[in-house]
Amino acid sequence: MTTSEGSTNNASEGNRNHPSDSLEVLQLSDPHLFATPEGRLLGMRTLLSLQHVIAHARKHLPSIDLALVTGDLVHDASPAGYALLKKELTHLGVPTYCLPGNHDDPEILDKAISGNPIDTPFSIQKKGWSIILLDSNRPGSTLGELDDIQLAKLQETLSSYPNHHTLICLHHHAVAIKSQWLDRIMLNNANDFFAITDRHPQIKGITCGHVHQSFEERRNGVLLMGTPSTCFQFAPKSVDFEIDNRAPGYRHLTLLPDGEIRTDTVHLSRYNCSIDRTSSGY
Repeated sequence: MTTSEGSTNNASEGNRNHPSDSLEVLQLSDPHLFATPEGRLLGMRTLLSLQHVIAHARKHLPSIDLALVTGDLVHDASPAGYALLKKELTHLGVPTYCLPGNHDDPEILDKAISGNPIDTPFSIQKKGWSIILLDSNRPGSTLGELDDIQLAKLQETLSSYPNHHTLICLHHHAVAIKSQWLDRIMLNNANDFFAITDRHPQIKGITCGHVHQSFEERRNGVLLMGTPSTCFQFAPKSVDFEIDNRAPGYRHLTLLPDGEIRTDTVHLSRYNCSIDRTSSGY
């Protein structure tokens, strides 16, 4: 297995010359770890790919203020898997905030890794920004859903910080991405979600995991983002489950004091491993 320097794509809003008071954020997503370090998904050792992604981000993003990990943290939802995740995330050396995906158990997640510097808060406020982490896990389903408690807390937090630029994070995508099989398992009640967010102009971005690929579009002026997985990627605009040939990756976001978001995604430029590309799912 080999890796090398990363390739950058989907750059938004230009260069890397950012004000010193910007908030530098690393987003990791969908590591799909297991209880054992040797655990494999579709033939890929997911812990090893996460380690390579973290090493790349540490080398190329030295000024990161915090990291976000947006779901499907542990594929088998095992306490041992979350312990492995916590150990690897500590190597980032920055506060790191996690939220659950459809393969996670939120209670086990909270019990296993909540604390400092790895935590599972609902929101954090820093440098004039509010970052909200939603739980779109729907027990027993690959679909996403924000229950009444999550929606109420979202409304409360937005109302409490009207003068903070806001980034919302969740696992499931809230808009269709023209991939038929993935769009069948997106956020089930996106209309309820947008009914709240559309009333709050301080929201500048919404970022998700789940889709194992990069996408960016704007909705009512808000930047919507999907993020590559730290393991394998899904083929864009596919009708059925299909693995892409892109390598593990991550997203880098710069949150500026004026509310602008500059972002790009990075993939390891070479990552050779055995992946079962004929699988119809997992």
